[in-house]
Amino acid sequence: MDRVLIIGGSGQVGRHVAEDLVTHTRAQVTITGRDAHKGTQIAAELGPRVQFMALDLSAEESLRVAIASSTLTIHCAGPFAYRDVTPLKMCIDERVNYLDVSDDRAFTQKALAYHSAAEAAGVTAIVNTGIFPGVSNSMVRQAVEHLDSPDRIDLSYEVSGTGGAGVKVKLN
Repeated sequence: MDRVLIIGGSGQVGRHVAEDLVTHTRAQVTITGRDAHKGTQIAAELGPRVQFMALDLSAEESLRVAIASSTLTIHCAGPFAYRDVTPLKMCIDERVNYLDVSDDRAFTQKALAYHSAAEAAGVTAIVNTGIFPGVSNSMVRQAVEHLDSPDRIDLSYEVSGTGGAGVKVKLN
């Protein structure tokens, strides 16, 4: 049976990822976060296949143990501008598949530097799947592949504090 660890699973994005996994798979899901009361409540709401584990990303040994007990780790603990790639490195070390919802260019560049290591370890590592800019990047790539050569691509975003973790951002 698949065992999915969701880092930041008690946050806005992670909670919805957990809900989708419970709805569409048979996986056992562990959500993590720092607030035990909130996390336990969310796990109870999502059902018996979901458990909560109190976890702070700075507690590296606890993080490693949590990752090693999963078959897939999904990193939802943003904002990624303030995160390092330790969970990805640990997934490679422990041979656990990895996915993140990163939205930060610098984080993504650091993660992509581990492509060869992940491949050598037989680990599937998918990075930058967040809506901002993950999905829009995919849309741009598809457009470039199917249209004439573009001279310029303009994207506009307006985000109001993702998961309560940040201030309102508007980019053009």
